[in-house]
Amino acid sequence: MKRLSLIIIVFLSCGLNLVAQYDAQLSNYWASMNYFNPAQAGQSGNLEALALYRQQWLGVDGAPQTTLISANMPQYFLGRTHGLGAIMFSEKIGLFSHSIVAGQYAYQKRLAKGMFSAGIQIGHINETFKGSDVEIEFEDEFHQGADEAIPTSDVSGSAIDVALGLLLSKPKWYVGISATHLTAPKLKLGENTIMEVPRAYYLTAGYNIQLNNPLLELRPALLIKTTEMGSSIVPDSIKGKTVNAMMTMTQIDLSVRAIYNKTFWGGLGWRKGDAVVVMMGGKFKMIEAGYAYDFPISAMLKGSTGSHELFIRYTVDLGKRKGEINKHKSVRIL
Repeated sequence: MKRLSLIIIVFLSCGLNLVAQYDAQLSNYWASMNYFNPAQAGQSGNLEALALYRQQWLGVDGAPQTTLISANMPQYFLGRTHGLGAIMFSEKIGLFSHSIVAGQYAYQKRLAKGMFSAGIQIGHINETFKGSDVEIEFEDEFHQGADEAIPTSDVSGSAIDVALGLLLSKPKWYVGISATHLTAPKLKLGENTIMEVPRAYYLTAGYNIQLNNPLLELRPALLIKTTEMGSSIVPDSIKGKTVNAMMTMTQIDLSVRAIYNKTFWGGLGWRKGDAVVVMMGGKFKMIEAGYAYDFPISAMLKGSTGSHELFIRYTVDLGKRKGEINKHKSVRIL
C-alpha cells in the first residue's frame, strides 16, 4: 500500500455505519467559548468576532486542519438583553471534509448578582468524502481491491444540527453545560454508507484570581468533553441476555494563563493523555491575538512534532444600552 489515509482505515473498520468524534479539538477553547456552548453568545456585553486556525499533528499525512469563524453580541429588544451569535466551522481530515454553519440565540437573566443564560444553536451540517482520491494498491485476507463500504467517487451528505446550553457567570467565575448534535444527525454518503454524528456534552468553567500585584492575575479554565461513540452489545449477567450499551469517550482540558496589565498573557495547558500546551498572546486596543503549541505526550509523539493554533479576536465595546444598569461583564474579559 503506497497511499491509504489513516481515516480510510477507520472507515473500513466501521463497515457501512461510521461513528466518530466530530467536534474540533481546540487549545484556545477559552477564547472561543460560544463554539462549545451557545449560551455564551452575548455574555461579554461586547461585539466579538473571532477567526481561528489549527494545524493538528504536524508531520502526519491527512491530519486535521481546522478553521473557525465566530461572532456574537448582546441585543436589546422586548424589554431585556438577549445574546445573538453565529459560527462557521470547517475541518479537513484525510479524505473527509465537514462543515457547520449555525446561528445562536441566548436568553439572559440577571441572577444572584450574576447572569444566567440559556442558549440554542440551529444550523446546517455537511460532510464530504473525496472518494475519487482513494487508492488501495494491494489485496490480502483483510483488504480487497474494491469494497462497497468505500465510495469511489466524491460523495456528500447534509442535515440540520441542534445544540443547547446553560451558563451561570459572576464577576469572578463562570460555569456552563451544553450538548451538541442533539439529534445525532445521520448523513448519507453515497448508496452504502451512513455517517452518524455523535452527541457531545461539555462542562466549561473558569475563574479570575487577582494576585497581590495589581498588574497580575491568573485565569484557570476547564473544559470537559464527553462524546458518544456508538452502541455495542454486551452481556447482561443478571438476565442472561444481551443489551445495548452506549460507549463514550471523555477528554479533559485544563489551562491557566497569567495576565499582565490586562494586555499580555502566557500560560500552560494539559490535555489528559494527549498533550501539554504552551500559550501566549496579547491585546492591543480592540484586537487580541494568541498562539498555542501542543506538545504530544501520547503515542503521537512518534509521528508528529506537535500541533499549532492561532487566533485573532476583534472586540467592540457597545456600552450601556437602554434598560441596562451596571451590566455584568464576562469573566473572560475582566
